[in-house]
Amino acid sequence: MTANRIEKRMLDRVKDEFDRREGSVIYDATAPASVEFAELYILADVILKQAFATTADREFLILRAAEFNIYPEPATQGEFEAQFNMEVPIGSRFNYNEYNFVVTEVIDDAEHKYKLKCEQYGRTPNATTGDITPIQGINGLTSAKILKNITPGEDEEDTEVFRKRYFDALKSKAYGGNGADYKEKVLAIPGVGGVKVYRCWNGGGTVKLVVLNSDYKPAADELIKEVENVIDPAPKGKGYGLAPIGHTVTIEKADPVTINYRIEVTMMSGHNVNEIQTLAENAIKQRLLLRAKEWCNQDEKEHVILRTSLVTALMVELPSVLDVGRITINGASVSKLELKDNQIPVVGTITLVAV
Repeated sequence: MTANRIEKRMLDRVKDEFDRREGSVIYDATAPASVEFAELYILADVILKQAFATTADREFLILRAAEFNIYPEPATQGEFEAQFNMEVPIGSRFNYNEYNFVVTEVIDDAEHKYKLKCEQYGRTPNATTGDITPIQGINGLTSAKILKNITPGEDEEDTEVFRKRYFDALKSKAYGGNGADYKEKVLAIPGVGGVKVYRCWNGGGTVKLVVLNSDYKPAADELIKEVENVIDPAPKGKGYGLAPIGHTVTIEKADPVTINYRIEVTMMSGHNVNEIQTLAENAIKQRLLLRAKEWCNQDEKEHVILRTSLVTALMVELPSVLDVGRITINGASVSKLELKDNQIPVVGTITLVAV
């Protein structure tokens, strides 16, 4: 509803005996009012959109979801395993470029391995490995190195991911150890990005949970142990965790399968495959990441299927690519590769061959 249309409707209601021409008292009185009314129409439309979870912006989506006790997952801090040449005090702080880390607990006293927590929140520090520097001097310290990421840090939950989780929660009925209940509880554990639930996998009363970390990679042993302690700690099936009494829960990590591609590509004149190497690697990496995410939401009898046709579709979208020829997956010239139940794809080498 525009201001001009509103003003016309207002003037049409004025009797003909009164002057309604531009510059008249009535015209000058209705003109600014029509602008304000037009803004109210716009505001009313905005309010209407914010009232529904499908169209609400993040702020109002959070308010809507809070009515059902659903909240966006906050950003978390990553945890790392580090090794030193000597014993270091708990609480010692170290630096790696723009990231700071604090020693939180001992992992292996004999080998001087410790758990470190990143002071910064989010996913960005997860790839950190290598030498770290003490922020305050420690006498006798000559070696300090981060070995691996134990529990990945997570960014604050994305708005669209949160929206989907809200609707999923409304559609599913999480209750007393059913599949939806296990998925809801495991995904709430920091560091977990995905889980697949296998019910009665080894007879009645048995449940298997296959876990991915927040980067959608196989979970580290420490994260598997954490999930086990939360869901069904020893002695199994006694109800000491979140699993109901009588449920024996097995926690496993997904099996990574390295996927190597060899792709024959015809380039435009004056171009070579080196120009698109990085683009191709990123495109395929994102596609395999999507497959890992989809695996978490599949039925327990479904598994990942990788088709060469999808790689062809990705490649032809890259700049200067004329055509895509033969594609092999792990050395085999096949139209698709079917992974097993607990397997997820991990990108390996991407070899582009000009033809």
